[in-house]
Amino acid sequence: MLDAKNVYRLSEIERKINEFKERFEAKTKDADDFITISEIEALWSELQQQTNNIYSDMLMDMMSNVDEAGLIHKKKENTGKKK
Repeated sequence: MLDAKNVYRLSEIERKINEFKERFEAKTKDADDFITISEIEALWSELQQQTNNIYSDMLMDMMSNVDEAGLIHKKKENTGKKK
């Protein structure tokens, strides 16, 4: 289930991908100003960095919401029952 924060993050990722596509398409329409390999690499690197930051934030939030104490307690209960 997606909360509002994750819905926002997904929309940001989609927006960044669309920006990448628009910039790429704009640089491939003009034969006199055609995109270079290094420009493609720079655009791709920028997109990866931006989306990785969003994914990282999302993962950190998810991890901070894990009830570790509850999981440890359940694990100890289950281990005790097996003996």
